Parts: sequence; structure tokens; C-alpha cells
Amino acid sequence: MFESTSIRKILGTSLALNAALACSQASAQEKTAADIIWGDETQVSAGFALHAAPRYMGAKGSQGHLLPSVTLQRGIFFADSLKGVGVQHQFDSGFSASLSVGYDFGRADGDSKYRDGSDHLKGMGEVGGATVVDINLAQQVLPWLAITADAELRTGGYKRGNRYQFGLLSTLHHNDADTVTLGVNAHAGQARYNQTYFGVTGQQSANTDFDRFKADQGIYAYSGELSWMHRFDPHWSTIASVNVMHYTDQVRHSPIIRQDTPVTSTVGVQYAF
Repeated sequence: MFESTSIRKILGTSLALNAALACSQASAQEKTAADIIWGDETQVSAGFALHAAPRYMGAKGSQGHLLPSVTLQRGIFFADSLKGVGVQHQFDSGFSASLSVGYDFGRADGDSKYRDGSDHLKGMGEVGGATVVDINLAQQVLPWLAITADAELRTGGYKRGNRYQFGLLSTLHHNDADTVTLGVNAHAGQARYNQTYFGVTGQQSANTDFDRFKADQGIYAYSGELSWMHRFDPHWSTIASVNVMHYTDQVRHSPIIRQDTPVTSTVGVQYAF
């Protein structure tokens, strides 16, 4: 799931960042509704990111993942090999919105190279995959500051509940070659979501050495992320980011939480055709 870092943000296409810079980058050329919806060309980009993160939310230590990505975009429509398919739009007012359909691969109860999971969770059972709808909103309030919100809504598959994120994104530095941003966020979940990823039921307790733990709805973590994007030319760009997350009292007393302040890091490169 790699919740702490959006892959589209890793590769330099964050809607929130674009919203924060929308006014300064808005084109003076008037466009028709058809131009806005369908656009005049198909944009294709490909890249990869090396992402070091805990094996699951609350795990101790981290492992590295090489995450390739291919993105196609035309007008308001996009398809991303990791995020899914959807629509997005940025307004001259500084407001942007995105809606996409994707897949959450859940969590294994053993070590996995392809999704969250650890041998430490043996006996907990798998968290199955689920189809999700991801809604992203951002509103620029100052030339260097945007308010952001995200909702990941389960629509099919494993009944894991919904999660939400809201925060602020500040553009610390921006010019033609470099963009540096700092984001702070609160992460919240429905009771079912928090129980799925942080709780321990009576049956799970019987199958493991974990004590029973009930996780209620609410904010389960706060995070801060510093990102730096560098554009070499119109085609090549790189990004590096560091994210620090701190679990709240809502969940950090869960027996599966082995590290209450994990750090993740990402280095990526992207080529726009």
C-alpha cells in the first residue's frame, strides 16, 4: 500500500503541488470546454523510484522497493500504472481536484516483496485486496501555501473501511529548475480501517502472542514530508523526499506497532516523452 508516499507525487505530478503553483503557471490563452476536457495532445511519462519504507504500518526497520511507473494523460483524463485511472482538473483560482479508481493490495501475514507484510504478523491472517476510489482536493490560499485533502474509499473487495488525509503543503522554493515543498498531514481512519490495520481481534490474539487490541475511529498518525524536485530539461526530472510519521495514542499502543515514529525516503527519476 505504501500509504505514506503517493507514487504520482514521487514522480513529480502531485496535484497538490500543481495547485499551489497554479496561479503563477496559468496560461493566458483562452481554452474551450472541449480543449480542457480532451486536450490537444497525449502526454506520456515513465520513471521509477527507489522507496525505503517499513514492511507494514507500524513495523520496525525498513526495506527497499523499486517502483516503476508509466503515466498517460490527455486533457482531464489520466491512467497511471500504480495509481489507477481517473480524471483531474486545475482551475485558475488555485483549486484542483482528482478522482481515480485503483487497487489496495492489502497486507500479507508474512514477508512480501510485492505488498505490505511481515513474518512478525504470522497468525494475524491476510488483509485482502480492495478496489478503492481516491479523491484528492487542493486549494491554494497563499502563493506559497495550499490546503490539501484526500479520501481513499473502499468500493469492493476486502471490507477494510476508508481512510482520510488532510493537511497543508508549502512551497519553500520554486524556479524553472527546482521546487522544494514541505507538507504536514493528519491521517485518519474509520473504525473498520483502524481495526483492520492496527487492531487485534480475539481470534487473532489466540493465533499469536499479541494481546487483544481495539482500534476506534479517528486520527491514527501525523506526518511531515520534505520533497525536492529538479528538472534537468523538458524531459528529465528527479525527485527526492523524506517522510516522518508519528502514530497517535489512538493506535500506537497496539501490539503490532513496533516503531511509533517511522521514517521513509524516496529517490526517483522521470522521463516525459
